Amino acid sequence: MLLFGYMAFQFGRMYFNERKEKNRLEGSWKAANQQIVFYKAKNGNLVVKNDALQLKYKELKDIYPEIISEIKNLKVNPRQVEHYSETVVHQQKDIVTTLKDSVIYDTIPVRVFNYQDEFYTIKGIAIADTQKVHIESRDSLIQLVYKGERYKPWLLIFSRRKLQQVVSCKNPNSKIEYSRSILLQNY
Repeated sequence: MLLFGYMAFQFGRMYFNERKEKNRLEGSWKAANQQIVFYKAKNGNLVVKNDALQLKYKELKDIYPEIISEIKNLKVNPRQVEHYSETVVHQQKDIVTTLKDSVIYDTIPVRVFNYQDEFYTIKGIAIADTQKVHIESRDSLIQLVYKGERYKPWLLIFSRRKLQQVVSCKNPNSKIEYSRSILLQNY
């Protein structure tokens, strides 16, 4: 009788572990195929939100080998990484400024321009038919990974929460085009 009780306990434990693994894989599959969601923060900046993937090292190696090679390129052992995040940002801004006539070396006429704001510094010079432009861009990228919405909100406190990522840029001319967050599990 004791043997049957022990076997029932082991089978129950295996069942719940497999069910937990199945739910993790289903959640990661949905997160990998979902579109990013845009919304405005309180300060008016555009924010992006998406679910985080939860993968084991072997799964990451099979599905995203380019991520493993990038981690190795950074001289980090991929098995020691706990969280990987990748975000692609596109910046675009039209700038209008006046050209000023100037003379360099006392004989060469040139036209120069300067522009500066909180996020950009641009300096340019036009000599004959050649233009030289120096552009500096500054931005702050804020990323949060947190336990957000519930998998099954109708179960209230009995439902686990999804890992979600929120990404925001301080530069209003930046647009986040792509964001991926992967939480690596060590077992």
